[in-house]
Amino acid sequence: MSEEIEQKFCPFCKTKIDINYEECPNCRRLLIEKISSNSQPIHETQKSYHRVRSNFFQKIREFFIKKTNYSKLLKYSAILLGIIFIVWMFSSDEPSYNNGGTKVPLPPPSRQTSDDSVEFSPITPAVSLANGAILKKNNVYFQGYGELQIKNGTSLDAVAKFIRNGTSVLTVYIKADSTYTILDISDGIYWLAFAQGLDWDSTTQKFRRNVQYSVFDETFDFTTTEDGQYYYYPEFKVTLHPVVGGTAETSSVDPKQFNAY
Repeated sequence: MSEEIEQKFCPFCKTKIDINYEECPNCRRLLIEKISSNSQPIHETQKSYHRVRSNFFQKIREFFIKKTNYSKLLKYSAILLGIIFIVWMFSSDEPSYNNGGTKVPLPPPSRQTSDDSVEFSPITPAVSLANGAILKKNNVYFQGYGELQIKNGTSLDAVAKFIRNGTSVLTVYIKADSTYTILDISDGIYWLAFAQGLDWDSTTQKFRRNVQYSVFDETFDFTTTEDGQYYYYPEFKVTLHPVVGGTAETSSVDPKQFNAY
């Protein structure tokens, strides 16, 4: 019985050749490439270890692929990023002004003095009273019908003194760009003096900055008349700032004299 020889076909010229041929006898193409290797033989124990480790990591990958809930993972990742962003915002060195309160003004620039030392201006906000705050009042002089409207159209606060017989019968605080009307003035002749400035000191009853003192040159004559049916009482309007066509003149007054009223 003849021995059967296993054969195969050359992938290049399609010639039937012996299965053990390393080179095609027809086209001389190399069919089996021998590659030299410097690797050492692996012990069976090492092979077993590599198989176990490969299977272990494969099972770990399969577990996480099957068990991971990607929707929850994305949700928790978004929450974590939000927390990181909030912490970063609060740790920023930039001051936030969107706090619902009054903004603190920036400190004014420093002034250079003659001895080359730097002098810093106060950074505290200027103190101001409410418009119409009464600092002094003698009710005896407010039993009539007279009225005096005082309009402060300047950028400075003012303290007006309504004077009779050399003393103030009413001292009132009038804020910048505000108006106050004195009511129920009894008949008589009055003077009006006023101080203007910034940053009111309640202890000394004076302004700390930009202070100026003035008095109206003309007096205010409040005389009520009647005709048997009606009473007629005077009304005056003055401004603490110059106006076109205004007739009320003012003059400077000594601070000591103003404070003495």
